[in-house]
Amino acid sequence: MRKNVKVVLTSLVLDFRSWTAGKKGNDYHALLIATLKGEWEIAKQFLDKDRGLVHARLTKGGDTVIHVAALGQCTSFVKELVDYLTVEELAVENASNDVALGNVAASGMVELAKLMVAKNNELPMYRGDHGLIPFGTAAEIGHKEMARYLYGVTGFDHLDGKERTRLFFICLSNDLYDLALEILKRYPTMAYERDEEDKKTALHVLAQKDITFSNGKNIMEGCTTSNFRAFFNQDSSPNYSARELLESLWKQILQCSNAEEISDLIRMPSGVLFDAAKSGNVEFLAVLLRSCPELFWEWDEKNRTLFHVAIIYRQVHVFNLIYNLGTVRDYIIGFIVNERNSMLHLAGMLPATERLGALRANLQMQREILWFKEVEKISRPSHLNMRNGKGMTPREVFNAEHKELLKVGEKAMKETANSCMLVATLISTVVFAAALCVPGASNQLNTPFLTKEEWFMIFVLSNALSLFTSTASIVLSILTSSYAESEFVKSLHARLMFGLTTLFISITTMVLAFIAAIFLIFDYNLTGVPYAIVLLHFNLWADLIRSYYWSKFLFQPSKYKIFE
Repeated sequence: MRKNVKVVLTSLVLDFRSWTAGKKGNDYHALLIATLKGEWEIAKQFLDKDRGLVHARLTKGGDTVIHVAALGQCTSFVKELVDYLTVEELAVENASNDVALGNVAASGMVELAKLMVAKNNELPMYRGDHGLIPFGTAAEIGHKEMARYLYGVTGFDHLDGKERTRLFFICLSNDLYDLALEILKRYPTMAYERDEEDKKTALHVLAQKDITFSNGKNIMEGCTTSNFRAFFNQDSSPNYSARELLESLWKQILQCSNAEEISDLIRMPSGVLFDAAKSGNVEFLAVLLRSCPELFWEWDEKNRTLFHVAIIYRQVHVFNLIYNLGTVRDYIIGFIVNERNSMLHLAGMLPATERLGALRANLQMQREILWFKEVEKISRPSHLNMRNGKGMTPREVFNAEHKELLKVGEKAMKETANSCMLVATLISTVVFAAALCVPGASNQLNTPFLTKEEWFMIFVLSNALSLFTSTASIVLSILTSSYAESEFVKSLHARLMFGLTTLFISITTMVLAFIAAIFLIFDYNLTGVPYAIVLLHFNLWADLIRSYYWSKFLFQPSKYKIFE
């Protein structure tokens, strides 16, 4: 934010220089420079000389001295200026009808906001061209502390219902759940209001929240339940969590709405249940379904249930949630959706690219096979070879949809194996030659150098271990594999993981053998040995560990219980 402010200030100076050319701009220019530098004494001299400079437009945007000072974020300068100005002068507007408090709200400087509001408590109600009061500006940018302060000094009761609704949805969209909850408590009808722009209710906004966090985490890391816990506990206070907001919204809807109104709220403009299923918001589903089990039988415009959507979007936690339902699950499994696709047909279809995530192609293929096998276990026997509208069985759909992914995965595995084999071969050659040429055999006087028995033993053992592990890495290569689909689940990854592990060990022991040889040849004291371990393809190795072992626990009973 501070970097952006500097850019804005530089732009203001350039705009001013071109704007004041040929005009009475000397005093304006000097006042602007003093304000930007935070030099109050100099700025005060100009203001004392001409009080009208308080209202002077110092930039092309019509900013006055208080607006520029607020952008500059010089606390001491703003304090002096606020004391100097009258209540009316502090409320002067720029060309965009914004008061200086709007600039401060955008900067996030709470201390400056408190100074201004203490001098003029009507400032929080001023609106700019965008129609947002300072509280709305702070909330829209995401300055939580500023928004919380301004909420306490803003007269919400003096706002009309339309503006309160707009501010409520701004808080929801920017994860200010505590403030949204406060607004809901004061105005319960917010539970039924819709966003003016896209007609969403508050339930839709919460349902569509992405709680897998696209901050570099892959799909496997996103499968931990701690992510869901973190989403619903972003604030340190348990009273102001998204979960409490969700429960309050749902309780209000159930108490004050009839069945038809509830149906409209959760289905228009989109189905909130299916929005939650697409985004993996399993706790949202648990809250709604626990109080209204009949929602299990909801289906979307393509005749898909929550179970179907969970499979299409590969949301494992939603799948596990519904998997625990027993009889209800068995009933839903029999649903046939558009184009006569069964649940197993949907599992055979390749998901959207964003659902595949950043995993390597071979690990993506493994995950897809696991999904297909799991859905196959619970599918009805008549669906295993049922043909859809295109005349294809589920297995044929899977093979056709994953043909390219299988090729890319095979190519990725071969490239990795080739590079590992090359390194392993080089290591084997080096350590084998080193075993035949023991360092420091003798000097010109035929006096043995090998007097450091400990280092000699380290050299022999590490060299032998490096030769053994590098040879093992070559022998157990995956290049001879048939790369059948079934091998992507365990066999290929187990062999590749073993090859990488033995390669890491061989590199480590080779370096150790080199260090031991140095101490054998040269007369160094052991004051500090630089242990440098080259970990090639470490990220791949880590991904393999997670995918190979965690895949066993991918489909487990959900911790979220619908019926206690």
